[in-house]
Amino acid sequence: WTVSRPRSATCAAPLRQSRSSMTQFAVMLTCLIACVSSAGFRVHEQMELSEAAHAVAEKALSGYSWQKLWSEFDRVHPIGLDTMIKGMGEGISPRLLTALRRHNGDGPESLSEAELQHARMVINKMMEGQVTQLDVAIVQCKEEREKNTNTNNMINADLSRLGSKLASEKKRILKSQGGIEEAQENIKSATANLLEHENNCGDTVGNLEGQLKILKADVDAAALIVKLTECKKKALLAQTSGNVPALVACDHGKAAIISAANQDVKLTSAAAAIAFQRALAASEAGPSLLQLEAPVELPEYSVVAKQGSCSAVEGKKNCTVFKTEKVVKVANVKQCGAACSGNDLCQAFKFLNAGEVGICTLQFAPCRPTSECWADGKFTTYNKKSGSLSSAGESAPGIAEARATPPASKQANKCTMSDADCGLLNDNMAVFWGEVKDKYDAKMAELTLAKHQCKEVSTTINEEITLWNALLQERNADLGEATGEQSEATQTQTDKQREQRELSSEYKEIDKKCKDTVGSIMANLCGLRKVRGELATFSKTVKPDQIVDCVTTDWSPSQCSKSCDTGRQMLSRDVSQPTSNGIKCPPLQMVKRCNQFPCAINCKVSDWSGWGRCSKECGGGMQARVRTIDTRPDFGGEACPPQTETQQCNAQSCDRDCSLSEWTKWAPCTKACGNGSQRRIKKVTVKAAGNGKCPKALNHERYERQPCNTNECPPDPQCSGKMDIVLVVDSSGSWTEAGYNVVRAFVTGLTKMYDLDRKKVKLGIIEFSKEAHIIQGMTYDKDELEKSLANLKFRKGLTDMAKGLLAAEKLLLDGRKDSQSEVIVITDGKPSFKFATANAARKLNEHGARLVFMPIRTYGKSPFLLKWATAPGKENVFRVQGGLAELKTKMEHWQKTLLVSTCPTVSSPILAAHAAAQLAAAQSVEPTPPGATSAIAVSKHKVSSDPFSNLYDSSAALELA
Repeated sequence: WTVSRPRSATCAAPLRQSRSSMTQFAVMLTCLIACVSSAGFRVHEQMELSEAAHAVAEKALSGYSWQKLWSEFDRVHPIGLDTMIKGMGEGISPRLLTALRRHNGDGPESLSEAELQHARMVINKMMEGQVTQLDVAIVQCKEEREKNTNTNNMINADLSRLGSKLASEKKRILKSQGGIEEAQENIKSATANLLEHENNCGDTVGNLEGQLKILKADVDAAALIVKLTECKKKALLAQTSGNVPALVACDHGKAAIISAANQDVKLTSAAAAIAFQRALAASEAGPSLLQLEAPVELPEYSVVAKQGSCSAVEGKKNCTVFKTEKVVKVANVKQCGAACSGNDLCQAFKFLNAGEVGICTLQFAPCRPTSECWADGKFTTYNKKSGSLSSAGESAPGIAEARATPPASKQANKCTMSDADCGLLNDNMAVFWGEVKDKYDAKMAELTLAKHQCKEVSTTINEEITLWNALLQERNADLGEATGEQSEATQTQTDKQREQRELSSEYKEIDKKCKDTVGSIMANLCGLRKVRGELATFSKTVKPDQIVDCVTTDWSPSQCSKSCDTGRQMLSRDVSQPTSNGIKCPPLQMVKRCNQFPCAINCKVSDWSGWGRCSKECGGGMQARVRTIDTRPDFGGEACPPQTETQQCNAQSCDRDCSLSEWTKWAPCTKACGNGSQRRIKKVTVKAAGNGKCPKALNHERYERQPCNTNECPPDPQCSGKMDIVLVVDSSGSWTEAGYNVVRAFVTGLTKMYDLDRKKVKLGIIEFSKEAHIIQGMTYDKDELEKSLANLKFRKGLTDMAKGLLAAEKLLLDGRKDSQSEVIVITDGKPSFKFATANAARKLNEHGARLVFMPIRTYGKSPFLLKWATAPGKENVFRVQGGLAELKTKMEHWQKTLLVSTCPTVSSPILAAHAAAQLAAAQSVEPTPPGATSAIAVSKHKVSSDPFSNLYDSSAALELA
């Protein structure tokens, strides 16, 4: 913007020394006064203006022109003529000053016209200078006011933002502190749980290992008994010279002593002794092909441990272990167990062998451990429910050194037995070994599962601790960051408030300075105007009413060139009244500074991080994500958005029901004819969690069956479906030689009923006893199969069905991918190792093979076969209730039954031949006259009550074809 008069050096010096914008502005106004004085007109700086004069000055600052305000200003702040004359100084001639002062009798009337006009022009010049300075002062004051207002607004915006930030950071601090407390509490709780879990696991694993050690000794002892009873060229059961059997057994104190082949083997645990007695009783030889019915098994009880449990102790005071006990006299531990099983209130029992009559104590309250109660060594306590995890208080069995003849003292206590079949005895001893080994394997699996579960739970708890530690670190970091942000915001708020106070104080000072300056200039203008008017009254040519000053409109501002950081704004005005003998028009344009404040700096933040860990695995946890501040806000800029964001996670219930797949395709029919069934299932895709529910495998929600192949079976069925079949044949010692010949004849006849072909049946045969033997690999060759059947032989020994099933699984690897796999086990239903066999059966079922059992000799009820067979077990277990005798007399019936029940497609050579013959006969018959009825067309299908006993008639054969 342009000023008609440059600043003098004296005006510039204070500007360079100013410390702030406000101080700079004050110095500028001081220089303005000095400049006016340098023009020949002295302004009185110390002129005191009234409040009314300040009010008129405020109107001038607001935009009113001085011409509109001079009369009002003169009224509120009149200036005498003498005062104005004193201020004129050297601006006019001494003669004029003398005249104005009316000195020595010389007044204005003594002045010539020329002097009067000259004085008018000089005063006009002075007024023009004052008008210019007034414009400059007003513009500068407006600039400063706008600047102050903008700065104050900026500070208010910053203070508002800082207030919000402080509230946000306080909330964030409280939230972080709450999160820290929560994390610390959860870490403490999880650490305590981990310690307790590890202690419990240590006790559990240690106790299981103790039990396992005892069972391992019994397994080794049982294995030795099996080895000592193996069949050799000379049977081991031959009588000794003293007419004492080579295999005898009796109860001897705490242990069962078995003598065989001049060696004593000791079984300490009651379960092993019971299993041995059961196997021994089943080994008596007899002419029947049927196996003897097994004795009633002792219910599933577990021996109570010595450590950590209680048994009644005689002679101890204050030892109330059981609230109620009932003593009954029984012959053996089995009868004691049966008495407890028959009483719903009985929780446990203990048995003392006291000779011919044992003492059985039924216990009707839970056993509660105390420091005073320990097993006294006399009683063996059995729990009806799940067994204790602690070690059974029984010593490990040992094997005594061999001796030629047992001492007479022991012989007197031993119980002798009658002669037994060598193979049957060894097989039953193998069953005994298997029972003991099953208990060992089950306990080993329990130990493995316990270790796995302990490790799994420990891992879960450690993961939980790790998670909470990570959350604790995050929340500590968030607390530190929030505290730092709060401290910084507090300091910034303090600085802004101080700046605002200083700004307000300076503004008041400068505002007064502006009003004083503008008021002083207006007072000067009013005074000069009054002097000029006084002189005009003495003029003959220019009277006061002929002096017209230039009048302009108010300033009209254009848009600022910049929105911030000091721009330029053009001010313009127009002439509303031209001059006549008065002052000239001032400049009609000026440039004013505008928007004199720093540009606002808005907050800038980074992108969100990924979501952090969820605080809970289920049940609704929280997770957070963060972002950092790249640019902090200032000068009234936009506040930062939240730097953290949380959301709910893992909202699913901890009690989650399982998820099921869609229905599978219908499985092949279980029978080729005679009312079979087929099934489809839904598999579990996501296991249930917590208290979630999941339908059982045979529940209608995930298991469906429907009838299929309801047609009657042909008289000579032959399996022609595309199948890979493995026959697994039992050749253990539980068969007699004559009995095994029946089994071999059954298998030989059964194989002839399979149509071996690349598009039909592929067959393999495995035989098992102590080991598994591949009699025939998977083949389509009938001649090769017929030769291999000659290798079936009675191998005797134990019944290791598990090895047979594992061998079948390997043999099926040579099968076809698009064929149904099937394993048919022909056995006496008396496996030696149930635990291992169950695992082998489970693997076959998991791999999609259909597992079928045909127990020929019943060994108890053998309900385990229903569990091992492919579901439903009742359709895959074909029990020959009459044993070998029934199989021998009804061999063809059972062959056909097994075939049609396990093959999805059968054919009939007889019916096919009859159909072909009938078709040929029909083609040779003369055409039927019109209206006549063909005998073939009206013939009915005669249904036989026994589909295997009679052939279909020819019309039925043709109809079936």
